[in-house]
Amino acid sequence: MNQDIQRILCATDFSESARYAYQFALSIAARHHASIELFHVMEPSAYSSDRIESDEETYAQKMSHRLVDFSQSIPSDISISTLIAVGVPYIEIVKRAELIHADLIVIGTHGRTGIRHMLIGSVAEKVVRTASCPVMTVRHPDHAVSESTS
Repeated sequence: MNQDIQRILCATDFSESARYAYQFALSIAARHHASIELFHVMEPSAYSSDRIESDEETYAQKMSHRLVDFSQSIPSDISISTLIAVGVPYIEIVKRAELIHADLIVIGTHGRTGIRHMLIGSVAEKVVRTASCPVMTVRHPDHAVSESTS
């Protein structure tokens, strides 16, 4: 099977795991001459529309600037667009992938296990279960679960 990858949706929460996943997305995009949409989902909050005192930006504007900075943090010739949405992260990621006809979703994992995983859940896991396109989950090497904790 020869998979033609033209559009990659790379979800980020700005964590080190997300940065590591973004590096993978860039590598895959370069290999396949694909474009990347770097996507961040803000969960609804009473604070998201509040003004930030220091520079009179809304939280959404601040996150938008942060996303652009994140996209430019690794030099690349890849075509990269950025977008922010508000909602439940895994739902918005899957909806966006379908809307842009993404060939691949790339998302970092935090390596939570046990009770933390059960209580917090995993956005990556929910994306894998519900997405209609392939999903690549990338675990940061510093967050690997050791054999003694499994």
